[in-house]
Amino acid sequence: MRKIIFLCITLFLLGAILLHAQESVEQYLLSLKEPSKEDYIALLYEGSHENQVWAITKLAEMAKEGDEEVFEALIFGLQQGTIFVKRQYNKVVNDFWDVRAASAYALGEMRDPKALPYLYDALRYDPDNHVRSEVAIAIGKIGEPEAIPFLARIIETSSAAGPDDALVLACVQALGEIGHHDGFVPLLEVIRGDFRRSIRYAARDSLKKIKW
Repeated sequence: MRKIIFLCITLFLLGAILLHAQESVEQYLLSLKEPSKEDYIALLYEGSHENQVWAITKLAEMAKEGDEEVFEALIFGLQQGTIFVKRQYNKVVNDFWDVRAASAYALGEMRDPKALPYLYDALRYDPDNHVRSEVAIAIGKIGEPEAIPFLARIIETSSAAGPDDALVLACVQALGEIGHHDGFVPLLEVIRGDFRRSIRYAARDSLKKIKW
């Protein structure tokens, strides 16, 4: 019994220390007139859920290709679902989808090809279609032709109508942003397929951007 009581007290104290540390980081940033890049990175690593999203938004404004510190912090944000994902009654809850989506957007703004392997994994495995859509958009902004098979595979395996609409649309638009002729066949298959009219029209617009 004493061991159980001691363990409970230890866990309570540990939680209180972590909460205090988190609040201290947030209070410190709020006290600054002009927080630096390093301050926002610290908030992303140590802040609360909501403040992680805020930190990523600020880092997206500062992001430049080749900035390794920001890059690594955003990869950390993109992978939050693998650490914090929880399931209740076979449904994903509290999975930090907004942190991952914001990180994907910021990585797209950086346009650093080194992010592509991480984005490919998120495009394939992330449990949230909103995140996957942001990932597809980021891949399109980076603009590497090597990404086309990954985008085409998502289109091929997605439902022609229904919950995958936003994801398919994002992939179609990403193919247009890349603009490589290898995207011609996937886009043509969308136009000929059973997808919604808005998605087929988007595929036609993307076809116009292809360079031969």
